[in-house]
Amino acid sequence: MKKDRAATKEKIYESFLSLLEEKGPQAVGINAIAKKAGVSKELIYRYYGGLEGLLLHLAKKGDFFKSMLSLQDREINSTEDLKDFAKAGTQELRKNKLTQEILRWQLLENNEATRDLFKYSNKEMAKMFAISDKDTSLNHAFQLMIGGYIYFTLLSKFNKKFITTDLSSQESWDKFDKAIEKTIDLFNK
Repeated sequence: MKKDRAATKEKIYESFLSLLEEKGPQAVGINAIAKKAGVSKELIYRYYGGLEGLLLHLAKKGDFFKSMLSLQDREINSTEDLKDFAKAGTQELRKNKLTQEILRWQLLENNEATRDLFKYSNKEMAKMFAISDKDTSLNHAFQLMIGGYIYFTLLSKFNKKFITTDLSSQESWDKFDKAIEKTIDLFNK
């Protein structure tokens, strides 16, 4: 019985991920997940508590932001650690279409499911991005840069340029990464 339950839970979760990646957040609903997984809606609520539970499971499992989860229990003790983490995060963000769809979903819909995921991911990110205890404006500057990077990543799916920056050019993304590194160095001084 436990094997069947575990297999069914995994089938539900995989159906959720598949719909999200293939069709985006607008296609993700309990009815669509149940149909794709070949299960009743009641099982989704029983095993996950609905969309909110599926999204939190996604975040905790690490499918939302793998680099964040890999550093969850590791302290960032040096400037180089922070640079490595920021670069891993920006590269993952640009490659992980699932993460992009979830971030887009959080921007488009303000519902219980997205709010819970946003709270969870913010709490986890806050553990790693507290740059300076002495000057909180540095923390705000760094968060502004990361927010800008996320915005450019999401924008690049539909627009190839932002003002004069070519968002389809790898050189532009390399320059963004360098700007983050230089900012981290400035924070450290």
